[in-house]
Parts: sequence; structure tokens; C-alpha cells
Amino acid sequence: MNINTLVFDLMRSKWLINTDNIAEYEKLANRFITGDYKGETIDREAFKASYMTATNQGSGVMKQDEKKIIGYLQMIGPMTTYGGMCSYGADDYLQALRYMNESEKISAIVLEVDGPGGAVPAINAFKEFQLEKQKPIVVLCNDLCSLHYWMAALVADHVMAKGDISPCIGSIGATCILVDSREAMKKEGYSIKIINAPGSELKNKAMADFYAGEDEEFVSRLEAELKPIRDAFVNDIKAARPNISDDKRIFGADTFTATEALKLGMIDSIGNEKKAFALAEALAELNN
Repeated sequence: MNINTLVFDLMRSKWLINTDNIAEYEKLANRFITGDYKGETIDREAFKASYMTATNQGSGVMKQDEKKIIGYLQMIGPMTTYGGMCSYGADDYLQALRYMNESEKISAIVLEVDGPGGAVPAINAFKEFQLEKQKPIVVLCNDLCSLHYWMAALVADHVMAKGDISPCIGSIGATCILVDSREAMKKEGYSIKIINAPGSELKNKAMADFYAGEDEEFVSRLEAELKPIRDAFVNDIKAARPNISDDKRIFGADTFTATEALKLGMIDSIGNEKKAFALAEALAELNN
């Protein structure tokens, strides 16, 4: 059976994602789910070559001596758990990070990130890599929000914003956005009935409450599901960044400019690609 892993992720996963453009993400997700949009097929061999070769895909800033190079990997767009025909997933990035982590040619890694967040299960790949990591990693970021910020906290030795104009940092929290279609369905003559086997009264309980109009119970169940995710997220950030500010906005899931994030201890510096590679090279020398 051929499974569309992106659609599977959209249908079953909870998401940690910056909500600024959530309406547009929803439109795109619905097109994937209904099959109206297939996406452009990606070239996985080219992706592998981008981190397995000793050149930096034409960026012109790869630092190299006779023996060692600085590895480079781009992580752009919403993060899915699994890679599919038209998207890279956390499993693809884990494979890339493992290759660079184990390669004798590579002394450190620059991870360039521009991401609004992604599917909650994707974080497991980076928790796994955190236990294996043995080389310095510099994260150079534009947007670094929600799940992408969590990922950086797990794997990065240094987080550098790419300039001080466009980066958006933060959104440390979990949320649920639901389109309430019950009235529209009622007008169309539709109703939903959920029937469980005897002894399975809690199966699909949240949705049963929703369609029965038990909104308080429905919201309570969703909050109970979201809370441990948010707590794990916050705990990992505090462990990775013990000097982060106690400003309530940070763990209230607000977002910040690069300059604000630096003052609050959410990132380590503001720079550019050249500075990121120079820092990675310096960290590699210290690591050696």
C-alpha cells in the first residue's frame, strides 16, 4: 500500500507551528488532503548530494583545509515527521545529520533554518540525534518558531539570527485551531453519530463531546492533550538555555525580532552566513 506520508501527518498529528499564517497553511493542507494539490516532486539524490559532497552548493563560504570541512544543511519550511514525494521530513534531516556527525571529513555543522514549526512527532528524531551528537552545530536562522525552535534547543551549540530585520524567533507553546462546522452541517441536513463497542465508551470521546455540543468537556480534553507537549517543550528550552529571561511573554508563546530575542537570551548572536561558518570552524577547533 502506498501511503502519502504528508497527508498522514496532516490527518493525525498535533502541530507546533507559528500561527501568523495558519489560514494559508490550512488552505494548502486541505488541498493535499483532498488530492487537489500534489506538490512538486523533490530530488532526494540531489538532497543527499548537498550534504555528502565537500562543496557547499555554490554558497562560496565553505571553510576547508586539507582534512576537514564544515558540513552544511538547509532546513526550510514546515517540518513533517516523514519525508514524502514533495517534502523533506524529520527522518530525512536525521539521516543527513547522522551522516555529517559520523563523517571523518566533517568537523562541525552549520544548520540553516527558516521554519515556522511542524508536526509534534517530528521532534523525536532530534531528541534521538541529541544523544548521538558529537560535533559542534551552529544554527543560522531566519524564522525559528515553535517546533523549529525546540529542535534548535536540542541540537545547537550556538543559535545565530540571520540579520536583524526579518528573523522571527519564539512561539514556545502548543495550540489547537478548530473550524467549527456544526451549524453549517446542520443547515445542510447532516449530523454525526459516533457508536462505540460496549466497554469502549472513551473511544473518540473528545469528538463525541464536540458533536454532542459538550464544548466544555471537549476543550478540557484537548487542553489535557496539549499540556504535556507544552511542558516538555518548555522544559527542554529551560535546560538548553538556563540563562533565558523570565519575561512572561517568552513561555506565553509570543514571537520576537532578532534584537529582542538576543536581549532575552533566546538566541546567542546576530550575524550572517560567513560569520556562522567562521564560528563553526572555531568551535570545531575547540572541540578537537
